[in-house]
Amino acid sequence: MTPDPDPETALRTLARCAPHERIEREWPATRRADTLAHIIGTRTEHASDPHPVHEIPIRFIGTGAAVPGRRPRWARTLPLASGAAVTVAVAALVATMTSGGFTGSHAAGGPGGAQGPEFVPPAGLSTTASVGADQYAHQVDEQLDLDANGQPEPDGRDAMVNRNWISANGATLSIRTGSQNVCYQFSAPEAGVNSPSRAFLAGLPTDVDSLESYLRSHVAGSSSHDEAVFVAGGDMLRMMDGFASPALRAAMLAVLSRTAGVTVHAGQRDYLDRPALRADFVDQRIRPGEVQSLYFDPTTFQLLEQRDSSAGGSPTYAGPSPAYDAHSTDGPTAADLGGAAFLEVLRTVEAVDQLPAVPAGCRQG
Repeated sequence: MTPDPDPETALRTLARCAPHERIEREWPATRRADTLAHIIGTRTEHASDPHPVHEIPIRFIGTGAAVPGRRPRWARTLPLASGAAVTVAVAALVATMTSGGFTGSHAAGGPGGAQGPEFVPPAGLSTTASVGADQYAHQVDEQLDLDANGQPEPDGRDAMVNRNWISANGATLSIRTGSQNVCYQFSAPEAGVNSPSRAFLAGLPTDVDSLESYLRSHVAGSSSHDEAVFVAGGDMLRMMDGFASPALRAAMLAVLSRTAGVTVHAGQRDYLDRPALRADFVDQRIRPGEVQSLYFDPTTFQLLEQRDSSAGGSPTYAGPSPAYDAHSTDGPTAADLGGAAFLEVLRTVEAVDQLPAVPAGCRQG
């Protein structure tokens, strides 16, 4: 007779498998339907099969070359397993910087307050987005898996290049190569925190206090309210960064720096060796050993990279099911990241006036 599972083990499993609001983006309805059809034997040959449905060459615009030990990331297809090992070193946060500054810790972000100094946006940033209301943001990003040595895995399960043409209302033409060889057309969703439009972003306050208040009262999902704020900040800019003004992006980073569990590191480099400010979210209670990182350009505050990796420490949770607002900063934090990770990096984004020819067989997402 099989013994009953240990309650503590069951709770840990439930906590780690809790639904996450990014699942719809990472595994959309079209892919779920495709998987189900494959399982029950009704799948037909279409654009998700190994044969590409497009022949559009990818030309990377000069944004810096990848260097050994670093590789790109952005648009994942499935959640990353949490067992990635990362070497951890402790480094002090630079107190001041030419593009802005840091002040003492701000405790308003939630239980325990932020883990590091608060970022203060520099004065004089533009409040106008670089992509106009009648234009498209042509964005090329790349996602991949890094092995334990920090090198890209050959033919990694998540390795993919995405070429997206995004309209001001969020409608998107997405052409993908790699682990997915497919074209999708996504219609414009209802504008909001989870699916912002250019107009929605333009209506958000760039005053840090006001933006923080708005986000904390409108975000949902995730395992804690602090994580929900962090995830919302990254997701709002992931596809719509070109439609957000530098002032708004800097204010978003400032809000993150106030959020419990978040530490902002100055003087960093992204996967493409570009200068960056890195914001890490670590919650050892709910997601032990995991680090979620966002890399921002230190001058324009453009979102350059997203990365999921590890801060070391125990990969298991040994407590009761946490409350939504429960947050713990106990355990290691990330100073230097390395080793196995999933990442998605922005290669280039530019304003264009029209869409390319839509490839034959492009699917509705």
